[in-house]
Amino acid sequence: MRTFYIFKINKEFKIITKNKPYNLFLALDNIHNMDREDVSLAMSLYDEVCEKNDIRSLNLRIFNMLSEEDYYTKFDNNHIINNYYTMETSKLTINKTYLKLKSSLNNPTFFSTLRNIPNLFVIDFASKDYFWLS
Repeated sequence: MRTFYIFKINKEFKIITKNKPYNLFLALDNIHNMDREDVSLAMSLYDEVCEKNDIRSLNLRIFNMLSEEDYYTKFDNNHIINNYYTMETSKLTINKTYLKLKSSLNNPTFFSTLRNIPNLFVIDFASKDYFWLS
């Protein structure tokens, strides 16, 4: 099971890091690994790099795209895919500051669902894997 964190990067940082995503990964990885004592610094740095999510709008957008699918369910801010044909089990949780995607696949269905949302950057901190989704 892989865990992906999806961040909405502000436009300026996307322009700066579009061709060098490793620098963006390092910045977010450093924020992710900061000590608890540095939480205010981490929040300040995060606010410089990322934008907040509009939870209501994002929930509605994903629901409208997938609601007709038999393998899709939604509860609060959680979107779940259980597709027995592709052996996919994925859960996307929408938070104000990031999206968290747990999936049994390396390329889950939610990636194609979210691809048309601009400035999304995906990180799997455990695998040190990162890429631009949009």
